[in-house]
Formats: sequence, C-alpha cells, structure tokens
Amino acid sequence: MKLDLDRITNRTEKNEILKNFIEELSKTLENMKNKISLKGESMGEIRLNPKEELEFDRKEFKFLQEYFKKELSDLSKGEIFIVTNKYENDNELHRYKVTQYKNNLECKYIAFEKDLPKNVKLGDVVRKINGIYIYDEQATKYINDSINKIKQDIINNRN
Repeated sequence: MKLDLDRITNRTEKNEILKNFIEELSKTLENMKNKISLKGESMGEIRLNPKEELEFDRKEFKFLQEYFKKELSDLSKGEIFIVTNKYENDNELHRYKVTQYKNNLECKYIAFEKDLPKNVKLGDVVRKINGIYIYDEQATKYINDSINKIKQDIINNRN
C-alpha cells in the first residue's frame, strides 16, 4: 500500500476542521501517553513545571499540617516526625533532620543516626517514644501514598 503523505498533508493543511481535529487528537494522545507512562515510573521521577510545583508544595504542606495536627493531638502512639534530610559530609556525627508540621510551620530537628531505626530512609516516618525513635511503616505508607496522589492529581489536570 502506497500512502501519498505529501498529498494528504497538503489537503489537511487547507481543511481547518480537520486541522483542529488533528491538533486536539494529538494533545489527547499525548496526555494519555503521559498517564500511561506514569504507571511505570515512581512519582519522584516525574517532573512538574514551576506552576505545578508551587501548587504541589502548597497542597503537600496543607496535607502535612492537617495530618500532623491530628497525630500530635494524641501522643499515646509517640511524637511523630518525617526524616527529611541527611547532613552531607557528616562522617563524624551522622546527623539527620527530622521534621514536624505544626502551627503552620515546618519545624526541623536534629536526630543522630545511632538513635534512628536501622536503614532509615528519607521520607520515612518515625515516632519518638520515651526518647527512642521507632519506624512507623503504616504512617510512612499513608503519607507517601497521599503525597503521590496529590502529585498524580496535578499531573492528571494537565491540559
């Protein structure tokens, strides 16, 4: 089968309705491709544009404020933190930053590696009970899933 693409392209360029249809179809296919490709990638690998990044930061902060407000109102399960950073080139003290969200502030504290659970990773949730940090798998999963959903919703709303 021989396709005369030059002739088809010339006719298409002259037909506004067909041209608009092809443009809209292209955008729709691109959005579908992006959504499908998201399933194979982790949310951390997906890049947001600056406007989306600002929206994401605002929604993430609001979510964390609400979650921590609820969790910190009942300390029977321990004081809750997220491991947010590791000090680079800190070969002597091995310090991490752990963060709480309260009173519309992001409060950062120092925790030493020796005091944290073994193999702790950035983004993990830990609870401090009687001065001992304990990994909270359920809270880690809930927070990570919720933050990924916020990002997914922003990506799904791309035009």
